Amino acid sequence: MGRDDSKGAVLARTGHVWSEIYDALTNGIKTAIYLHEVAEWDFRDDKHLYQHMIRRKAVEAFKSLAPEGDTASDQSDATDLPMSGLILVLEQDIVRIWHIATADVPKPTTPAKLEFVDQPASGQASLFDPHEFLGRLRRRKPEHNHLILRWTVKDHAIERYELIRPAGTWKGRVAIDWREDLLSRFRQPPGKPEHGS
Repeated sequence: MGRDDSKGAVLARTGHVWSEIYDALTNGIKTAIYLHEVAEWDFRDDKHLYQHMIRRKAVEAFKSLAPEGDTASDQSDATDLPMSGLILVLEQDIVRIWHIATADVPKPTTPAKLEFVDQPASGQASLFDPHEFLGRLRRRKPEHNHLILRWTVKDHAIERYELIRPAGTWKGRVAIDWREDLLSRFRQPPGKPEHGS
């Protein structure tokens, strides 16, 4: 029997990871707040730098989550901002951790990201969806299950924290196999970092 990529199966085998990533991102927010205060900068003047500081702090925590230190920033997009996305490689799943402020997950614009989202549905999609039916015929199951952890920070708080399993693209957007809103499990105010964090 092959790997089960249904929502229930994925959440069961990866459940321990999401709270640790959430903690890493909230600690990154604390660090970004602290560094902006020290420099006397307004974080709203350069949101890319602010988000980069969050990611930079978080990536240190990710090293303990992946087997054999198999974690990396997204090196496939040299023309984009550094660390515009983070990648976490687990035993059966690869997670791209993307800060996405838009309502929909935008269609990836690089070959590596397009290949990442191009995987067959886990079996929950409707057979009456012609796009998904044709997609199943042409796509083979990748070695790892591909997931997107979509997060959005606003006013020093994570306002979106959602796990998405992509299944190709459709009309300029990522087709969603299934999604799970994780935010209610971990919501807590960021506060200030301890000295030296």
